[in-house]
Amino acid sequence: MSSILNTAISGINAMKIMIDHTVNKINNPGGKNSGKRVILENTVQDSNIHTTVKVKEIYDNYNDFITEEKRKTDAQVQDEQTKIEQLLKLEDLLCEKSNIFNELINDLYEQIEKDIVLDEKNIINDNIKNKLSNIVFAIKDFDKKLKVLEEDIKESVINNIKKVNSLINEIHDITINIRYFPVLNMPNEVDNLIEKRENLVDELNDLIGIKVVKNDDNYQLYLNNGISLIDNNQKQNLIPLTSQTDDRYISVGYIDENDNIAKKIEDMIPSATLGALLKFRREELTNARNKIGQLAINFADSINSYHTLGYDISGNVGKKIFKISNPEVMSSSSNHSFPRISAKWVSTSNAKDTNYIIYFKNNNWTATRLSDHTIVQPNVRTENNDLLITFDGIQFSIRGENSDGDLYMIKPYSKTLEELELLIDQNEPFAFSLKDNINDIDRNNARTIMKLHQDFLVDYKETLDQSYQKFSKSIDHKCNKLEEELPFKKNMINILQNKKISMSNNIEQDYQDLNYQQECYLANVKVLEVAENIFNEIIERYS
Repeated sequence: MSSILNTAISGINAMKIMIDHTVNKINNPGGKNSGKRVILENTVQDSNIHTTVKVKEIYDNYNDFITEEKRKTDAQVQDEQTKIEQLLKLEDLLCEKSNIFNELINDLYEQIEKDIVLDEKNIINDNIKNKLSNIVFAIKDFDKKLKVLEEDIKESVINNIKKVNSLINEIHDITINIRYFPVLNMPNEVDNLIEKRENLVDELNDLIGIKVVKNDDNYQLYLNNGISLIDNNQKQNLIPLTSQTDDRYISVGYIDENDNIAKKIEDMIPSATLGALLKFRREELTNARNKIGQLAINFADSINSYHTLGYDISGNVGKKIFKISNPEVMSSSSNHSFPRISAKWVSTSNAKDTNYIIYFKNNNWTATRLSDHTIVQPNVRTENNDLLITFDGIQFSIRGENSDGDLYMIKPYSKTLEELELLIDQNEPFAFSLKDNINDIDRNNARTIMKLHQDFLVDYKETLDQSYQKFSKSIDHKCNKLEEELPFKKNMINILQNKKISMSNNIEQDYQDLNYQQECYLANVKVLEVAENIFNEIIERYS
């Protein structure tokens, strides 16, 4: 029964679209619509002209609807194919470096246990120094290869914007030619131009996702979520947006001729090839840098913290082993005040794998985690003329005046991987003891350090390796899910392509087809009426 009802409802919807168009044209017979592909054969009699036009427009409207749905699906397919390609690259990198927070770190702790605890050596010898260097090298190598992915995305975005502009220019030129073409003299030529334009629009749609609006003499192309790219004789090209302070940054925008400024429109391209590239850079690559950065400082600072709590063979306090970079702070170009700003880590155990937006409004400061858009109420205090804003282990310092609406972005890990360094040299003392009495030393601090790989250093709930594997699996899951969905959407494209219909040269046959559609509509209505009666009877019997 349910399949019959679904068929009936689908049939009604499909037939109603075509019948509504017919009724509209009958009620408005004088309406001009030269934008339609209405080309009349010389053999058609005058009495049949209006009928031919109406039938033709019904078919065109239906085909336009099918084309629009097909383009939406095309854009989704291009979007998912692009995401899969990029996710596979990131997945390969994560698999390649999966030993950093597992094998390499375990090697270090085992070496500390062997040399410092069991063999009772008192210095950071060649073995321990090499294990430390291996970890730093692997993290820096991860950074280099992640930068390659970021640079590849930037190059791909720029190249795709060039393709987009080339297609916009070509579609614009063809639209002008169609608009002023002598249709009656050369009907076949304008058909060829329209077909060529449709193919170019398909290509453009695959890159950025577009919506076509045809109304009377007007032909317009819009981004699915935004601005007009072509409006009859007018066109709007896109530009890549880069940053002077971040050579890996890339976005997309256009020049607003009214304000004479570049405006960012990344949110207007949510799908297709370009949308997928921008989203991958904005989300997965940023998340990967933040996650590995979080793990790197959790590891490095845990070693630093315990080593500086211990004492060496001479009773001296231990030194920091790793140099950890501070978070990067950027002011919004729209800010009205320009104080001196900086940020530093005060508690890496509270570090989150996210960037932040810091906002000052109505004399109140808020911090927003960009990974999930949760708002954190920071601790705010003043010390020595500095305003100190503390949240998630970060202390943001401001010296100077603040204006309502000021906004800052904090990137905790933008330089963490690149700038991680060893601060100790070979043969320096190891702070293995928890006691500063050289006559009563122990090796308990070394025992604590060698067990750090077992501690929940990440958000107090995961070990370093558990957190790394969880993130790596999330990327793998995204990729697998898209690979499962893609064949279905590709099949939908073929289905939609085959649903297009064309008008025959036989006007009587066209009228018969329309009558058939009306009869189908009425038949489907009758099916629903009968079904309603059946359901009513069932309800009455069992109520």
